[in-house]
Amino acid sequence: MRLHKQVYIYFLSYFINAALSFAIVSLLTHYLTTYDYGIINLYSSFLILLMPFISGGILYPLSVEYFKRPRESYGAYFSNAQAIPLISLALFTVLCIAFQQPLSQFLRVSAVWIWIMPVTAWWIMLNETAMMITRNKNRPFHFAFFSIGKNLAEIALTAGLVIGLHWAWQGRLLSAALAPVLVGVISIYLFYRWQLVAKKVDWLTTRRIFLLCLPFVFERLAVFVLGYSDKYFIDRYDLNGTKEVGLYGLGSQLATIIYVVVISMSSAYQPHLFKKLAEGFKGKIHKTTIWYIAACLVTVAGMYIAIPLLFRFFIGSRFQDAKPYAYILCSGYFMWGIYNAFQAYLIYLEKSRQILLISVLGMISSLSLNIFMVPRYGAQGAAVASVITYSVMAIVCFLLVRKYFILKA
Repeated sequence: MRLHKQVYIYFLSYFINAALSFAIVSLLTHYLTTYDYGIINLYSSFLILLMPFISGGILYPLSVEYFKRPRESYGAYFSNAQAIPLISLALFTVLCIAFQQPLSQFLRVSAVWIWIMPVTAWWIMLNETAMMITRNKNRPFHFAFFSIGKNLAEIALTAGLVIGLHWAWQGRLLSAALAPVLVGVISIYLFYRWQLVAKKVDWLTTRRIFLLCLPFVFERLAVFVLGYSDKYFIDRYDLNGTKEVGLYGLGSQLATIIYVVVISMSSAYQPHLFKKLAEGFKGKIHKTTIWYIAACLVTVAGMYIAIPLLFRFFIGSRFQDAKPYAYILCSGYFMWGIYNAFQAYLIYLEKSRQILLISVLGMISSLSLNIFMVPRYGAQGAAVASVITYSVMAIVCFLLVRKYFILKA
């Protein structure tokens, strides 16, 4: 299938997902309080924190190795890699049970929600793995099934539990836990059908994969620190506490529409770039990178136009004060899009140390800025800190890529 057709399908998939996610957000703003929404954000953010540890950072290497290895050996590599999340799942389940009391107080939820966090993260990881494989197989319709199917299940469950049963924030958390299971069962079936599940695990190979994937754990951990840790600073230092987390979380979720569009384009951009580089293209930045960044800019401009309309017609009256956060955080995701464009080159070149360096730099920058700005400026300080941090990461990533590629079309 031609690249532009893939882009259309991926973009349509993510557009539908963005619409479904926004439908959930709009629904919740009319049926929940800002405090309830704050609890949802604190819990879901901690789930994001668990994701890199549960996945073990295997997704990026699995994607790259798909293009480098013969089909006969990729199945064994895939199975050996999947042993890492299973070990992590067992370990973090024990840890969550052991520390259930402080975690319950920290996240404002009961112990049962702490117990199920690791297995929820594992099912989400399986769904992401299935989407990665279908993308690499150039099967955008299968990709659309997994990505849209999960969100459809989630919005149906949310409507039934929050509106029908009036379970408030509990209903939203339960729908987020059940939807990945429904799609994950299909993922496991397809892994067997695609002959990706080997009968034995080579633990020596698993160890080598773990060492290769370790930098990507920190890279994904940086996603949490940059995009989600600020909510805990707001909960601690902002005068309105958890209620302001709810407003900031809404602004952040609207801004993630930019993230969704960027990822949709990346679903076609990265495999296309990897293929061109594997065919011998080198010495300069590929022209698709320039188009990719331009598309990110157009998306942000469109979002700035749409934000007033979204708040006027779709967001509940209790959440109108979230609008300034949405504007600022959209700018941050644009800078993240630039970082993502150049990071693809480092992924292909297996420059794990450089990726780790940028991730650690981003985490240090984000935490330092939040420690300084949130006690002084509240949630707005957290939003500005996000923009600064993503900008630093984009600039450093570009400078590192310039060591290997020349910027010209």
